[in-house]
Amino acid sequence: MTGPEVESEKAGQRRIGFNFPMLTVRTQMFSGVFDMLGSLRASRLISWIALIIVPIVASIGLYLISNSLFTLLWTPTARDITRELGPGAYLLLPGINPFLPILYGWVAIICAIAVHEGAHGVIARNRGMKVRSSGLLFFLVIPVGAFVDVDEKQLAKAKSKDSLRVMAAGVGGNIVVAVVCILSVLVIVSGLTPIIDGVYVSDVMDGMPAEEAGLLAEDVFVSVDNVEIGNFEELKALLENKDPGDVVQVIVARGEMWEDRFSTSVNLTESEDRTVMGVTVGDLMTEERLRFYQALAPETFSMYLVPPALAPGLVPFSDSLALFYTHGLGAQWHVLANVLFWLWFVNVNVAVFNALPIYPLDGGRMFNISLKSILGRRVGEKIVLRITIAVTGTLIFVLLMIAVIPFIL
Repeated sequence: MTGPEVESEKAGQRRIGFNFPMLTVRTQMFSGVFDMLGSLRASRLISWIALIIVPIVASIGLYLISNSLFTLLWTPTARDITRELGPGAYLLLPGINPFLPILYGWVAIICAIAVHEGAHGVIARNRGMKVRSSGLLFFLVIPVGAFVDVDEKQLAKAKSKDSLRVMAAGVGGNIVVAVVCILSVLVIVSGLTPIIDGVYVSDVMDGMPAEEAGLLAEDVFVSVDNVEIGNFEELKALLENKDPGDVVQVIVARGEMWEDRFSTSVNLTESEDRTVMGVTVGDLMTEERLRFYQALAPETFSMYLVPPALAPGLVPFSDSLALFYTHGLGAQWHVLANVLFWLWFVNVNVAVFNALPIYPLDGGRMFNISLKSILGRRVGEKIVLRITIAVTGTLIFVLLMIAVIPFIL
């Protein structure tokens, strides 16, 4: 890498630009960071690793796209579920995507874009290319992204391997952050201890015996008529041997850490030919859920791509399950777990999308550069450009089909 070659802002290039509703702020303040990190020997090694990562990530992305297309075409249930989620579920935008929390989502998106663009800047400097400026993007006053302005003329004139390494850096940076974050999530989950297990009351029906007896949502059954209740089947079997009008003695756990015990008598009633108390219940299975999430295995890996709100009964740090576990980090352990999860989720999605051979995404530009290097002399740049456009158009068409199929079939 040569000495500092970060250009001052060009004449006519405004430091602050506003094109409603987007605000762009350019700065030179990160130039020293790019120079420092780019001068490290590790940056050279990382750039080669990123170059290997991108085709792998692109292959995963293409597999996911093709699998989604065929699943939607041949599985009516998949179309129904996707239709219920709504078109917003396709967008990685907090407030529009119903499963992407606003606070965690924006933090993760800003970090992912900063990592992606920053990695481009670091490797560009490592390869001796100029970084004209960097900056932040705002939606009105809300920060929504970042950018690094690498000298495009130098990038175009550089050796193919150098251009490819600069292009690959963004995806590589996102993958590194994603892997670190999901491993950190698993470390946190490995330190969880279930507070309680058993049958959980999720709802108490109005006007039913359970309400009159003082049972509350979030109670956990301890025993009924001195018979310990460990799961729903045991509670169901006990009630099947009772008749409407029978009175049962119920003990539940409640309060902070479920340390309190509340005992009450419930006068059973009948509903839909069944003897009931008037509660909606479910098995907590805190031990089983924890072991399942901790078991990092190929067949369960897709679980780590599922947002907590979409599978609250599977994710230990979801709003539904977090209260049933304790951790040495303290009461707010689940906040850290959620931050790390969303950093993983958003970074891996940004990486996969940008690795796709869609021009002008990083993957598309790398595809074009690679074709020029391999076929350019034999078929000419026009043919290479046509191939790039054809691949880009095909993938965009497939993505549009995935988006509309649930709503037209």
